[in-house]
Amino acid sequence: MEASTQTIQHLLFRYLQYCEVIRNYSPYTIQGYKDKWKLFLRETKVEYPDELSRELFESWFFKGKLERKWSSSTFRSYLKHFNQVCVWMVKEGVLEVNPVEKMEKPKMETRIPKTLTQSEAVLVLDAAYHMKYTYTFEKYRNRGIVGIMLLAGLRRKEVFQLKMAHVDLENRSLFIEQGKGGKDRVIPINTRLASILEEYLKDRKRLKKQCIYFFTAVQKDLPIGPRCINNLMFKLRKTTKLNFSSHTLRHAFARLMLEGGVDIYTLSKMMGHAKITTTTIYLTCSVQQMGKAAEMHCLN
Repeated sequence: MEASTQTIQHLLFRYLQYCEVIRNYSPYTIQGYKDKWKLFLRETKVEYPDELSRELFESWFFKGKLERKWSSSTFRSYLKHFNQVCVWMVKEGVLEVNPVEKMEKPKMETRIPKTLTQSEAVLVLDAAYHMKYTYTFEKYRNRGIVGIMLLAGLRRKEVFQLKMAHVDLENRSLFIEQGKGGKDRVIPINTRLASILEEYLKDRKRLKKQCIYFFTAVQKDLPIGPRCINNLMFKLRKTTKLNFSSHTLRHAFARLMLEGGVDIYTLSKMMGHAKITTTTIYLTCSVQQMGKAAEMHCLN
């Protein structure tokens, strides 16, 4: 096979167009591919596909694991992204063989998701409301953001993409449009969350906000973005002296739902997990939950 005259950068551009149009990948997934390949190409200095080899990839991956202290999950994530592009290059006739096809993956570490206890979750929710704010609207909105993560388990991206039309307080439900993996789902709104969102919407109405997105900026009628949520989490960490992220609130939702008695199948559907095995890891988060199971032993 003749060496390709197309650069890896150009081929990657073609592949990502294919993923966007045919595979319907989200902008975040597309950006993930770009970032990983950008790092690899910058550090290895390769330009053309015929320069790619298993030895080159292995050397770079080992450096990531040993020097950058990648977790096994990070290692496997990078390998998955590179493998999919290389498979496509083979299909396009650019590569004869996939250089990463037979690379071994490191064994996954067993990690318990970082979460919050019930008292810590209450502390964070209260802090979101009682922190010092310049504008009244901000405290209602921020409590709504934290509440919808803690009490409905939304991901950060799902929070700032949530639209007014997707929140049905009358029927107590949230509609998540094209969440992770391109899946729609419906989540019930409990009484506590309904009260928090009603107060937020009352203040939003007072300010005559017309934005189609549910959570808006304070001074402008525009949707919030990831930076707004990141800044909120920073302030909450400083106020509560707890170490957590926005995703920790989603983990806390799962833990507290299990401690409240929800079954694992229902929780899996509420969280939008493709596989129920993903949800079962939360069973290890709570000694209280495992303690309940221990009490069920027939010899107890």
